[in-house]
Amino acid sequence: MNARCILPAVLALPLFAGQAAAADGMVLARDSGCLVCHRGAEQRLGPAFRDVAARYAGRADAEAVLARHIVAGTGPDGLGWQKEGKARLPFMPANDNVTPENARRLAQWVLAVGGEVVAARQLRSDGVGVSGLVAHRLDLDVAALRAFPVHRFELASAGHGAAERPPNRFTGVLLRDILEKATVTFGSHFDLKKTVVVATATDGYRVVFSWSELFASPIGDGALVFFEKNDRPLADDEGSVALLSARDASPASRYLKWLKTIEVRRLAD
Repeated sequence: MNARCILPAVLALPLFAGQAAAADGMVLARDSGCLVCHRGAEQRLGPAFRDVAARYAGRADAEAVLARHIVAGTGPDGLGWQKEGKARLPFMPANDNVTPENARRLAQWVLAVGGEVVAARQLRSDGVGVSGLVAHRLDLDVAALRAFPVHRFELASAGHGAAERPPNRFTGVLLRDILEKATVTFGSHFDLKKTVVVATATDGYRVVFSWSELFASPIGDGALVFFEKNDRPLADDEGSVALLSARDASPASRYLKWLKTIEVRRLAD
């Protein structure tokens, strides 16, 4: 699983040894797909790196055990992070794209993490590219997106204290309209049934829609590529362009920050 993000400009500057090791670790974590599920201090699909470091602190075998989990996963029973409220998945999947040596380097780095490892501004994208099985590849910044028919949605706030907060307002373009401009290519009606749309963020996080969802169900009426939230351009913590699926029973399940690419693919028989 490959994660893609913008390299921080600070990596081009001279670094002390400790700083260089931290920067190298963050880049390795990004390229190994770790940032899809983890952050330094923020809970995502998996626990924050600093919580992992705290759990293993003082263990003589910490590096070896963590490196083994990075490659092989934790197994179906997991390690209890979800029960503790520190993860949204019950277990860590295997990562066969990570070599044992890189797993050891990642383990060393994770065990030294004490706070956030990547700033939101480092993940911000300037727009979204549309590619894959389309007749017209597109590169759309916010100005180009504004040329499409604009749609607005209001969704209730989520998280702690949400009931006291007003709903969030999202302004953007239907994903379906973008795909119509790019023109999905197919040889037969059966090809459409096997067509999926993969949206990917700069940190490697992905969400998937089927063609039928977008073009033949109410889901398509709420799949929004948005560039404003509460009547303001998106802040760094969501990027210049993001995506949500407002018609899902739980919109958070396909809420994607830092949208970078939209790719049309076809499932194999």
